[in-house]
Amino acid sequence: MRYSLFFLAASLFGDAGSLIPANKQAPDPAILSMEEMAIDVEIDGSSVKVLTRQIFANKTAGVLEGNYVFALPGNALLSDFAVWDGATRIPGVILERRRAEELYNDIRLQAIDPGLLQLGERDVDEARRTSVFSARVVPIPGYGTKRMEMEYHQRLAVENLSSVLSLPLKPDAYKEQTVGRLWITVTVTAPHAIKQFEQISTVYPLQITERTPNKIRATLEARNVALTQDFAIRIDREDPKGDRLLVSAQRESANEPGYFEAAAVIAPQTVAEGTPKTVVALFDASLSMQWEKLERSVRALTALLNGLRAEDKFHLLAFNSQVAAFAPGPTAGGIANADQALTWLKTQPLRGATNLGAALQKGLALADAESALVLFTDGGATEGQVRTGQLLAEYGKAWAARKPRTFVYAVGDDANANLLKALARQNGVFEWVRSTEPEEFKLNGFLSKLNRKAADGVALTVQPAAAVSLVYPLHEAVYPGSEASWVGQYAQPGSATFKVRGATATVNLPAAETAHPQLPRNWAKARVDALLEKIDRDGEDKATIDEIIRLSKKYKFVTPYTSFLAAPRSLLRPRLIRPGDPVLRVRTDETIASVVAVFPFGLTKPLKYLPEEKVWQTRFLAPDSMTDGTHTVQMVLRDKNGRTYREGKTFIIASKQPLVSVKLESASVRAGSTLSVMAKATELTRTITAKIVGVAPARLQWNEQKRVNIGQLTIPKTLPPGKYMVKVTAEDVAHNVASQEVALEVLP
Repeated sequence: MRYSLFFLAASLFGDAGSLIPANKQAPDPAILSMEEMAIDVEIDGSSVKVLTRQIFANKTAGVLEGNYVFALPGNALLSDFAVWDGATRIPGVILERRRAEELYNDIRLQAIDPGLLQLGERDVDEARRTSVFSARVVPIPGYGTKRMEMEYHQRLAVENLSSVLSLPLKPDAYKEQTVGRLWITVTVTAPHAIKQFEQISTVYPLQITERTPNKIRATLEARNVALTQDFAIRIDREDPKGDRLLVSAQRESANEPGYFEAAAVIAPQTVAEGTPKTVVALFDASLSMQWEKLERSVRALTALLNGLRAEDKFHLLAFNSQVAAFAPGPTAGGIANADQALTWLKTQPLRGATNLGAALQKGLALADAESALVLFTDGGATEGQVRTGQLLAEYGKAWAARKPRTFVYAVGDDANANLLKALARQNGVFEWVRSTEPEEFKLNGFLSKLNRKAADGVALTVQPAAAVSLVYPLHEAVYPGSEASWVGQYAQPGSATFKVRGATATVNLPAAETAHPQLPRNWAKARVDALLEKIDRDGEDKATIDEIIRLSKKYKFVTPYTSFLAAPRSLLRPRLIRPGDPVLRVRTDETIASVVAVFPFGLTKPLKYLPEEKVWQTRFLAPDSMTDGTHTVQMVLRDKNGRTYREGKTFIIASKQPLVSVKLESASVRAGSTLSVMAKATELTRTITAKIVGVAPARLQWNEQKRVNIGQLTIPKTLPPGKYMVKVTAEDVAHNVASQEVALEVLP
């Protein structure tokens, strides 16, 4: 059976998690329907864990291959993935991206049930620019079900002491989807008192089952729910009446560094009306911005321009391969002029290329230190300077002469976040809005900062300084009423004093602590983000990529260079055997401590581990009475913690020799020339070899165009003329051998 991979167009996203038949471009509930979905949300301060479990049903009699696709929130970290084979959960294992793809293709050709999960579909470059994940899943049994699980973590932004959590459920490019049964559970634990808990989405009515000043628990159970909105909640905190600093720490073992997080809530301030301001708005009008991205960008620009006062001024530039200006000079603020500018913008055509570098340079020419340069884009530079490092270098050099505050409003699941985030570090603000998530909270927070300045003196100091290392900030810019956080390592347990502005916390960094299991992964993600930015700026190098892969594997999260591969705990080798005395070889994951095989004819045998090959092996006697065909052996696996797993593995008894049919290109050939040998063989044939006495053998390979196996025999010039026999030998995957001889005359 031949398989081909289905590569999903980058513009299509399955937000809630959609399982799409491989021969379709969108979900088709008549083929694969979403029967159940359960979502568990745990919010610990600003740290969020989301676990989603979905069951899809195959409505057809045939075995299907599916593509499971979904888009995560912009700052989310995928931390677990699993598929189910019947009642057996097959957990994902982090592997280097190319190796995972090789193993996936090898496993699925054996009709085993793998799932391969990675960022993007095509390559590492696309993976660095997308929050769209895809999992290839095969086989999905006829009239059967396929269960998928994924877990991700993200941080809640705090704006004016409020946070909004949005879970992607509403389809973007796809039509409306329906789930047969839906469960949602939300648990909020807050170190600061909760002032208000509000549900923004209206189609998923939660019932609050527990409420205290620092904890809220709410649930939902419903049937036949149309996923017409993203699920969104809002959490408001009580005013701390001053800066507050909390430090949490975790150390997993005495032989490894510990990890800490310092989170400071910056007290809100009353904002006074500022002096007149000038805004330079750069609007991406390239084709990559069509549909939802364009609509969201227009709404954001409309809110910006309508918020300007008559004494304010603005410039509006639309860019794609060209840069067009609304007016030759600055335009006064006010609703009337804003309407004229927006009407002009709607007349500008969407064109293919995006010359982001040219747009930034023209925007800078109109700005100064008292201005705000506001960029609305997905960051997909395709013309002019397209390399991230060079774009940043050129912008940074030109910015130094003008120094406007650089605000970036990124839209779309495929936004080039690393580039746009780096641009916003020029005394500005970065915000990223995914395709379907509620935008009001993020947009209001983004625009409010045009009239405010970042909080002064927001820096973390630790005494003794040598106690910590590799400290990374989790927020680019911190404003009054928001949160500033840092993660880092510490080498040894002991007392340390942390200080942010006027807030101080002295803590004993623990030797062992299990209350904050997310900390090591949070630090590793911050470290990987820094390494990915280094690659964007300076290019790839082996040491950086190796460290990204190592951290990804150790702390179990997906990066552009790694993938989740969900495969059975045991892989049976070989799957096709001859009756008699065959060898059974099983490869397992490293947690397995013992393997026992229970054969269908009543034999039970333990397997011996071969450390040099990293496989379990046993020999067994397959009775001659066993008929050719598929048989099942039960594998009983026990891991190092004493847990037992059962997996049914199939093998095929193949006692018949392969059939081979041979044809020569010519019945005669001259010495010193080559001869084409063609052969057809039965389906399970593994190798075909042609040989003449005194001539080097030739391996025959499948030729798709001619639909036959072909090889070339080179006849030496020194071979004496005469009649010879060409012997063609075929061996199948069960090591059955057959051969055929054909006469050949060698001419002088």
